[in-house]
Amino acid sequence: QRKKRLDALEVMGWVCAKAVVDGRLLDLPLSLPLCRALLGIPLEHADLRYIAPQVWRTMQELQGVLEEKRKLEAELSPEEAAKAVEGLGLGGVPLADLCIGFTVPGFDNVALREGGEEESLSVHNLQDFLTLLPQVILVSAVEPLLQAFRTGFSKVLSIDCLRLFCVEEVLEMFGSDKGLLQWTPDQLLHAFKFEHGYSSNSATARLLVEVLCELPLPTKRKFVSFCTGCPRLPVGGFGALRPALTVVRKESSRAPTEQQLPSVMTCANYLKLPEYLSASVLKDRLLVAVYEADGSFHLS
Repeated sequence: QRKKRLDALEVMGWVCAKAVVDGRLLDLPLSLPLCRALLGIPLEHADLRYIAPQVWRTMQELQGVLEEKRKLEAELSPEEAAKAVEGLGLGGVPLADLCIGFTVPGFDNVALREGGEEESLSVHNLQDFLTLLPQVILVSAVEPLLQAFRTGFSKVLSIDCLRLFCVEEVLEMFGSDKGLLQWTPDQLLHAFKFEHGYSSNSATARLLVEVLCELPLPTKRKFVSFCTGCPRLPVGGFGALRPALTVVRKESSRAPTEQQLPSVMTCANYLKLPEYLSASVLKDRLLVAVYEADGSFHLS
């Protein structure tokens, strides 16, 4: 199982590098800690909230217990403090009674130090637990996986090339939805190419961009995938899409316009849109096409 994970990370690294070299889009939202690590930035305790949110929340609670212990030791005599700290814990239950092993939460076979499987968490070793847990999760456990990704990436492109970018740019390069978040009608009218019956001044063109701007993010992803084959846009949004998304009027005598569905030529980013007369009909027909065509491929 471990070898399969390492092999998968190596392939992932290779694919990411190949996408960079070939200028291809990937819908692969890498985590913030992974991007930081790939750029050689040491991971911090706060990165646990992205990697293991439940562990992060538990650590925050345990940190509160540790601070309370220090406060008691500073305010009380040694004998009184020793007695008072024994009752510290979570949810009113002393730490010693919670039977928490000195291991990575959820992985009883991963000890934080030698003999950790046989050791239980208490107020006396809490400081060591809070120090060792992030080290094991953020360094020891993930380093082999990071190395596998680097190995795969370096088979195509030197991993040092990523250092040309900041963390936010690496995130956007491989899986950000930033290009889908701030659409405006005027922006889309300018970015789209209207031909064969439509222009940017056409009523249906205006209805289309207004409907698109009102869609929630998951549906925007569906629309972009419907038109381009990938649910995300390049850096720069529709303005950077090549070829540009072309919208043409779809003509058919088989059915009334309000019953027709849009269709696409995905390889050319080409949307064939019937001349709908209302936003409600356009939205209804567009959503039917976008969702029902998911995973479908036809030659025409």
